[in-house]
Amino acid sequence: MIRERLDVRLERGALELAEVVDVARTLGKLLDELHAKGEIDGAIVPARVELGEEGVTLLPADEEHRGQKAYLAPEAWTDPPTVAADQFSLAAVLYEALCGGRAFPGDDPGKIHDSMTTGSQVPLAARVPGLADAVDQAFARALQLDPEGRYPSCSAFADALVDAIERSRQSEQVLVQKPSSRPASRRPPPRFEPDEEDAPLSFGKVAIALLLLALVAAALATLTK
Repeated sequence: MIRERLDVRLERGALELAEVVDVARTLGKLLDELHAKGEIDGAIVPARVELGEEGVTLLPADEEHRGQKAYLAPEAWTDPPTVAADQFSLAAVLYEALCGGRAFPGDDPGKIHDSMTTGSQVPLAARVPGLADAVDQAFARALQLDPEGRYPSCSAFADALVDAIERSRQSEQVLVQKPSSRPASRRPPPRFEPDEEDAPLSFGKVAIALLLLALVAAALATLTK
């Protein structure tokens, strides 16, 4: 049985929509079951999500997974994670699964925090043309800075996202990769047009010049006799 971690899979690009739906439903349910027990996960990252023919699995968390800023709710940077923080992390993981790029880019914690607090994540419609606006709306709510403004549960977010994805699939719009911009046409290099005074001498001009030189030489020879 072949299984693959999500972070490894994302190195080849975004998941298929059906795969995203499976991840959303499975993780939403698992997290809600954990929260019902009064427990918080606090470390939802792509490296813990394993994909396979038999479904989606959430691998155990270790210290490597905890505190990965790109997936950690901003309030959990300083305070213990909460139910709402788990939902934020789930949304960040699903955003990346859907488009292949992180919701909050940055190569250091400061830049990641800035992208979170300024709400500068790239709309998914710009990365995956054909997605319904409701997809971005679902992520906008789950990734709110205010934990109170997020969905009441992880499953509620997953259901809203799956519904929006299904609407995208049923619409007349076709989900395709955004075509790369066509490279500017290259103009042929300008032809070198020499100035008249720089133009090479024609054969006729050369012949006349040689004839004149010969006449001058003959005249000088006559004068010296």
